[in-house]
Parts: sequence; structure tokens; C-alpha cells
Amino acid sequence: MMRLLNNIYKFFIKLLICSAIFLILAIIGKYNIEYRNKIHYYIYEDTLNFGYLTNFINKYFGGISFFKDSVNEKTEQVFDEKIVYNSISDYRNGAKLDVSYNYLVPSMYSGVVSYIGSIDEYGSVYVIKREDDIDVLYGNICNSTLKTYDKIDKGNYIGESCSNYIYLVFKKNEEILDYSDYLD
Repeated sequence: MMRLLNNIYKFFIKLLICSAIFLILAIIGKYNIEYRNKIHYYIYEDTLNFGYLTNFINKYFGGISFFKDSVNEKTEQVFDEKIVYNSISDYRNGAKLDVSYNYLVPSMYSGVVSYIGSIDEYGSVYVIKREDDIDVLYGNICNSTLKTYDKIDKGNYIGESCSNYIYLVFKKNEEILDYSDYLD
């Protein structure tokens, strides 16, 4: 009986220490932007492989949705498009597609939104990490409701073109890929 109480005591001590460390790190992260950015980089960008994680979950758990069986009504995807463009030209590390003004930009592939921000050469960008670890950068995108780490399916709405063109760049492990291999 004494041994059991001793083990419970040790467990709660470890739990309290872990909780205290977590709270201290959370407080530091709230007030120190540099620390928060480092944590964000090392956890979400550098070490977490979304393609591997998605394939692992699909293989061993049958997908991420835990409520799949409890939902009986079928839903239809409203926006399911392919990228349509008038012309294409080389631009920096990728392609510049001539599209209509305020063109509704669909995702070319399924994946996870790994980055949202602004890059001087491309304007407002959204990077989708495909399951095979290829990053697809969509540049010059406005009016999007996507957030970082949102899952997106092929053909889903990313946003609108800010003008009459969008940029596409394909990368794998920071190596630029030839866009002609990926455009239909």
C-alpha cells in the first residue's frame, strides 16, 4: 500500500513539474516574439512532416475525422475548379499565370496550408504543402479565409487574384522544381 502511495506521489510531482515548465514556456512565448517565432519554426516548419503524418493517420486510423460515422447526411463541395489561365510565362523561380481580374483561385492539389504571408516578389502568398512534401506557392492572392495549418482539398477555394495574374512556385526540400511538370 505504501508503495502505491509513493508511486502516486511521484506521478503527481512529475505532473506538477511538467505543468510548471509548460506554463513558464507559454508565458515566455506570449511576451517574447523572437522565442515564439523560434518555437513556431522548430515545431511547425522544420520538424513536422505533414505528408508523413497524414499518410500515417490515414493508414493506421482511417483518417482524421472521428465523427465520420455519426454524420449521415451527404455534403457536396460547392467550389471544385481547376486553374484556368490565358497565358503563362517564367517569373523568378516559377510561373506567372495571366488570369482574369479577381479570379477565384482553386488549389491544384490537396495538402495543408504551411505558410501565409507576404514576399516582395510575389505579394501576398499562400503555401500549400502537398502530401508528397512538395510546397506549392500561390502568389498575388487576396480575400482568403484560409489559416495556417488548414487542410485543403484539390479544387478548393484559396482566394482571389489581387490583379490579373497569379504566381506559382513548386519546391521540394528548398529545391525549385520545374513548374511545367505540375501544370495541366
